[in-house]
Amino acid sequence: MKPVITFLCLLLSAIGFTQEKNIETQSVSIENLIPFIAENYSKNTNSLQNITFLIQTGSAGISNDDKVILKQAFKLLSKRLTEDDVISIITYAGLNGVALKQKSAKEIKAILHTINDFKSNIKEFHNDGLELAYVYAEENFNEEAINTIIMVRNPNIMANQSQYNSSAQTLSETKKPKNNAVILTAITLLPEIISIIKD
Repeated sequence: MKPVITFLCLLLSAIGFTQEKNIETQSVSIENLIPFIAENYSKNTNSLQNITFLIQTGSAGISNDDKVILKQAFKLLSKRLTEDDVISIITYAGLNGVALKQKSAKEIKAILHTINDFKSNIKEFHNDGLELAYVYAEENFNEEAINTIIMVRNPNIMANQSQYNSSAQTLSETKKPKNNAVILTAITLLPEIISIIKD
């Protein structure tokens, strides 16, 4: 219970601190990331976007199923954003660090490479990825853009954290059927695939 209270206090204080600079914070579970992007980022968005993704990981990274979801989500986002929109990726919980410094949303190869192996892409590890994300977002604040931190929670890792000391032991990851990520991706992208076929 104590880590949860500490987490909430840090999050609330960080949110209050960043409100001065109008950094919006949103939270979504990894399973809902694709529908979240589909609903919140349309192809006709005229506003410049500066998005920092804060992704929850275990100390070994994330499962292959979670990588599939993240890759599909970022591919969709890349199609919907412009060359001028930027994306950053910071990890928290098991791995705490900047995995991807600001890149154009169109640089999908670099983004996918980062997702494939967070650990090797983090140059410097920190004690607290949450605090790091808000400091990073403020340092890279763009007054001409909509500045957003999107916290991507991973319920499987959260369940495992209650069984292990987060910094001392490797977090095991809950197994789930491999088809779930593929089915979720296919269902979510179906309307977009149909519209592409029509065009």
